[in-house]
Amino acid sequence: MDELKKKYLELFGSDATIPPQHIMKTLIKMKQDGTFDNKMKAVSDNYEMIKNKIETETGEKLTKDHSVFKIDFDKSKDK
Repeated sequence: MDELKKKYLELFGSDATIPPQHIMKTLIKMKQDGTFDNKMKAVSDNYEMIKNKIETETGEKLTKDHSVFKIDFDKSKDK
């Protein structure tokens, strides 16, 4: 098992669903820097608006397999 997946499972539990690698990195970082709970609350509080916007823009129902989750928005890789 690679180190990223190992760390993810340590933080989120051995039965956690494994997201794409770029999402695992972000979730681990948020857990480690203490921002995870606040950011998840912000998403939860605005979920319907976010969901509706994504579905309207993509014409695709939002599910865990939605194409938006395959996008790595980390711009630092381009440097």
